[in-house]
Amino acid sequence: MPLDRMCEITAVQQVAEMTFKIVAESKEIAGEAKPGQFAMLGFDSPSFDPFLRRPMSFAKTEFGRLEFIVRVVGWGSALLATLKQGERIPILGPLGNGFPEPSERAILVGGGTGIAPMAFAASRWKKAILLYGERGQENLCGLHNGICETKIITEDGSYGEKGLVTDYLQTELEKGPAEIFTCGPVRMMERVAQVSQELGAKCYVSLEARMACGIGACVGCTVETRDGYKKVCSDGPVFDAEKIIWEALDD
Repeated sequence: MPLDRMCEITAVQQVAEMTFKIVAESKEIAGEAKPGQFAMLGFDSPSFDPFLRRPMSFAKTEFGRLEFIVRVVGWGSALLATLKQGERIPILGPLGNGFPEPSERAILVGGGTGIAPMAFAASRWKKAILLYGERGQENLCGLHNGICETKIITEDGSYGEKGLVTDYLQTELEKGPAEIFTCGPVRMMERVAQVSQELGAKCYVSLEARMACGIGACVGCTVETRDGYKKVCSDGPVFDAEKIIWEALDD
């Protein structure tokens, strides 16, 4: 059952280029959240649109704190980045269906802000390796530090390995049985799903979508799957990769 709470902001920190970590207090939401789930963040001000809430994946929950990673890409995310310590905002969560617990070794593939749910999963699962891809060193947000075995891949080679994060997935899969969990740009996840299927590994994807309500009431975040149209907020955001019709998704 999602909880709607007014939460105090305890920290807002720029962690990468146009990317901010927002920390809020809510022991109740933190106690219920699972990797792959998300929350709707809003504003407590009459000067803002009351329907402004934005979906954000949990990046970490511990000691009653909720951590989110916000990359500024539009008006809503830019406003979230202006929050100050001590402000209070409405947070609705946890929402959606999270990742299933892996039955064997987990390979977590995160690209861009898709690192958030991957880092959360890595903090909870013992047998995991994280593959984290970014455009360059200036985009790395630090969530990968100290959580599990990690390989960093940047497209320009400015940090870690050079290339695409998907280039390194097959190598990890060849080391032994594993389940794949991924979140990030659509085409990255599509390639992760393809490699996983070719090598016989189960793959779960966490989709991102524009949302208004977060609870399945507005039907504004539907995606086409092999089982018909599904709502990302309430049927997902985690889906079996084999069910996704990738060509129907926009990146």
